[in-house]
Amino acid sequence: TELPVIVPPLSTPPYQRLTQAIQNEPRFADEVALGRRIGMYKFCKDIGRGNFSKVKLAIHQLTRDSVAIKVVDRSRLDARALRMLSREVTTLECVHHPNILRLFEVVETLNRVHLVTEFISGGELYHRLINEGPIQEQQASKLFRQLLSAVRHMHNLGFVHRDIKAENVLLVNEDKVKLADFGFSTQLSNEPCRTFCGSPPYAAPELFSDDDYVGKPVDVWALGVLLYFMIIGNMPFRAPTVPALRAAVLKGDYLLPGHLTLPLIRLIQRILVHVPSRRPTIEQMIQCQWLNNPPKPPSEMNRKKSGFWRIKTRNIRSSRSTKDLTQLDSRSLVPIACNTRRGNSVLEESFLFPLDVISRDDVDEPVNSVQQRRSFFGANSKKKIGPMETERRESGKMFKRNSCVEIMSASEVLNDKKHIVMESKSAVDIQNTMSHDDEEGEYIMRPSFTYDLTHLHPLEAEARRILEKLGISAEMLCHSISSGPRSDVIGAYRIVVNRLQKQILLAKLKETLAKEEANSTKSKGNTTTCVIL
Repeated sequence: TELPVIVPPLSTPPYQRLTQAIQNEPRFADEVALGRRIGMYKFCKDIGRGNFSKVKLAIHQLTRDSVAIKVVDRSRLDARALRMLSREVTTLECVHHPNILRLFEVVETLNRVHLVTEFISGGELYHRLINEGPIQEQQASKLFRQLLSAVRHMHNLGFVHRDIKAENVLLVNEDKVKLADFGFSTQLSNEPCRTFCGSPPYAAPELFSDDDYVGKPVDVWALGVLLYFMIIGNMPFRAPTVPALRAAVLKGDYLLPGHLTLPLIRLIQRILVHVPSRRPTIEQMIQCQWLNNPPKPPSEMNRKKSGFWRIKTRNIRSSRSTKDLTQLDSRSLVPIACNTRRGNSVLEESFLFPLDVISRDDVDEPVNSVQQRRSFFGANSKKKIGPMETERRESGKMFKRNSCVEIMSASEVLNDKKHIVMESKSAVDIQNTMSHDDEEGEYIMRPSFTYDLTHLHPLEAEARRILEKLGISAEMLCHSISSGPRSDVIGAYRIVVNRLQKQILLAKLKETLAKEEANSTKSKGNTTTCVIL
């Protein structure tokens, strides 16, 4: 008699195994009760704190990726705070861009709301500027272009940020930044905005006058103030109190150091204009000379002109006394007095391609110590003047549902925003813009509703193959699309795709560095040969 063949049970996939453990094992319930875990995320440590929230570093236990989780205490949320939280989630769900912080998942419990986002290890741009001082023009132009790209993406989709500042810019690394904190963001409509919100040091003049305002020029002004802070290390308008700051902004007087390049000076002057309609659009700013022909590093400029400057220095020293030379250097550093209410003749001058002048990169600007920067900037703008929101009258939609955070899906936003009039020069199809995650349209943030991987973008196809190994099938993924960020399946998908994107970018960076090193070696070899000949 033949013995029956015993077939071993199939191993349980990781996703199902983790889900069962979360639901059934007492250990997981204890960790949730003690605040050590939420869903598939296990908390590691606190990395930030706000008025109503904490930011924690956590690990997604299915994919083993690090994430940042903003934990909001629901019991402390009033109507205003709830509205801000709903705005933040809705905006992040609709604006997917390489330079905008990614939202992976939203996990709600009875007492808390958890926003799961990507973890940015570099911290705030504000801390970088306070601790290390201003950024060189060449480096600042790279970072500022990325911010412009992110804001242009938002504006094209009908959103305005309304709280652009250094504290809301996160440093991925030295060459990449991401825009964050969309609590004051809103969707544009035919009606003007009537809410004073954001941080007063970055507030445009129209926000201080009790009139309605248009959203896009407010973002442009804030970008100009941020650029000033990045390059110079302090704010163009400073005061210890909000009323005094209001008077300074409305008066419009500010100074620019004389060592800045002319294209940068013209760009800042063109942005910080009192009349909103006279400010440039984001598209015009991207086309300016300073961003398209960034200044070379001082070391490179000195190497290139070293012979010329040596001869010129000898001539100066032979014809001028030490006193005259000191006066010459001091004149080159004389600050430029500017005002936001300049005459029309100056406003009409093109800031895109101004006449170039002799570079002053060889002149070093006196930099205050770290302690001086902290005390000066902190005492005037950071500690005493913080973000605020003042409703002039009820406007806009309230995202409230039984004290829960209401999330509007991308499709709902699209149907509600058909009347948006976009910039004629940069008009694009809204659906395509919202689906594509980067400027080349090479990645779709939301998964496609299909079981067939043959026609998908390689990045999405690879993400689905990884999820399949973890126990998340294509059918499960498609059924979760309608749930959006409230689904742990969508959260896992976004985390995996974000990891793949980082790997691709890292590979491209290594390839670029290898090419630059090869070209440098080749150039050195040619130089050596010439010397021998």
